[in-house]
Amino acid sequence: MSESEETEFTMPAEDPIFAHARLECPADTEHPIELLLPIVVGVHLRSELSDRPLADRLVRHIREIRRANDLAPTEGLIPVVLSDIWYLNDSDLMLQPAIVIGEPGVNAATAHWASRIPKAFSFQNSHQVLMDLEGPYPVACMWGVDHAKTEVATDHFERRYLNPWLESIAAI
Repeated sequence: MSESEETEFTMPAEDPIFAHARLECPADTEHPIELLLPIVVGVHLRSELSDRPLADRLVRHIREIRRANDLAPTEGLIPVVLSDIWYLNDSDLMLQPAIVIGEPGVNAATAHWASRIPKAFSFQNSHQVLMDLEGPYPVACMWGVDHAKTEVATDHFERRYLNPWLESIAAI
């Protein structure tokens, strides 16, 4: 294989979303835990397929809000998607403000926080958002009875609660 063929073969396809994400959060930059804003999803296959795309969308939305508030990518809390297992097994991460997405059956972080933070919104046992803007736990948690309802809960959180929650944790 010639050098040009190898270079062509190893070069990733043009992906503006990925390129922009790398500008916001370069892979080789060290980020101390106290500067991270974990967005936590379960390691269950259903979570990977359904909840991780919601978490990725939420990260993009938070980055947009940060840019609108003239924050540099390295200022304030940096949103990062993490698994529940990684999050729950790192006591320093658990001290950070966090957003948890997914039902307790597929996200152990949701199961952990479900009895510790109050409901901000609940709709007919279908979906809910838990968080406390003034309490001791700077965590927002959302899920539904199925993926569609988890998406509705996440949408509701983004529209109604995301900005006040970010302000309460001084992320913007």
